[in-house]
Amino acid sequence: MACKIRRGALLALIFLLGAGLFGGGTLAGSVHAQTETPSNVSVPPPNQFPVEVYVDLYGLNIFAIDEQNETFEIEAFIYADWFDDRLAFDPAAAGTERKVFQGETAVEMLKTDVWWPDLEVVDVRGPRERLHTTLTIDYDGFVTYTERFHANIWQPFFFEEFPFDTHTISFTVAPFFYTSDQVAFLGPEDFLEDGERLEREDLAWETNEWSIDGVESVVARGGDFEFSTSTMFLEISRLPQFYISNVILPLFLIVAISWAVFWMDFGDMHLADRLSVSFTSVLTVVAFDFVTADNLPLLSYQTVLDAVLTFSYVILSLSVLENVLAYLNFRKNQQDIQRLDKVSRWLFPLIYYVGCGLLLLFF
Repeated sequence: MACKIRRGALLALIFLLGAGLFGGGTLAGSVHAQTETPSNVSVPPPNQFPVEVYVDLYGLNIFAIDEQNETFEIEAFIYADWFDDRLAFDPAAAGTERKVFQGETAVEMLKTDVWWPDLEVVDVRGPRERLHTTLTIDYDGFVTYTERFHANIWQPFFFEEFPFDTHTISFTVAPFFYTSDQVAFLGPEDFLEDGERLEREDLAWETNEWSIDGVESVVARGGDFEFSTSTMFLEISRLPQFYISNVILPLFLIVAISWAVFWMDFGDMHLADRLSVSFTSVLTVVAFDFVTADNLPLLSYQTVLDAVLTFSYVILSLSVLENVLAYLNFRKNQQDIQRLDKVSRWLFPLIYYVGCGLLLLFF
């Protein structure tokens, strides 16, 4: 019976999403839904301890992920239902088996006439925008609450593997006031059909930089003096093609150009000519460093890309050192310096590309 109620509630949720496009008011087909107002109820149902509230979350769209401010902007659904015998009514007298309230009417009912668990979205930056709210009351006191909302949610990110990083972002719904000994959440895992979870559609979302790899909604009842929570976890991964084609590959080419100095003979040119090539490469890598730093918050640790940039600085510095040592000893050991340049032509690329490969694989 409980599974049938949950399945019906999910179908109703899809229907209410379409109805939300038409604004507040009463749903068509709910005959005289607002002709009777329930009695004032400001405390949880006294015959239920704790009140069991089924809660499920549905992600609709992620509009943006702000890595610098560590927030993400989401539109999602909250679905909740519970029993409150005090709201039961005679369907024959009311002319309907279900009363439906929408928009501001539903919000006002929750403030004055209907008890609810006062669901709050945790870690919201700024006000949560309720795009649409629906409250239904069945003749037996079964209450259903659905809300479509838009919010900017704080989320800590860890960028050690940037730009090949993956993250688990989440948003949590919890009662604002009632602890788990007063309100206990139930989730989809509490209602199984043939030993399997009820099917649901996961959020499908992808941008030029991010994709969703998995979605899961988890309910935790909490211990004494704690709150029940329902959390939607979204596994996201960065699509690194932009950074590969616009940062890493150009960086490799810039460092490779700096090795042209190993083909420049001191007999035909001065030290300044060789150093100008090396220092131009160093300044170009510095510019790349600033570009990548603008995309991330100030971090106290290095990312994979930071490690590659640092290693590039080291290789460029060693090429400058080779230039200086070769110039200082050119008059004394011209043949040895030419031999050093020949060794550097293959030794520097070998060390650099192998080192970068290891950093990208194992950092």
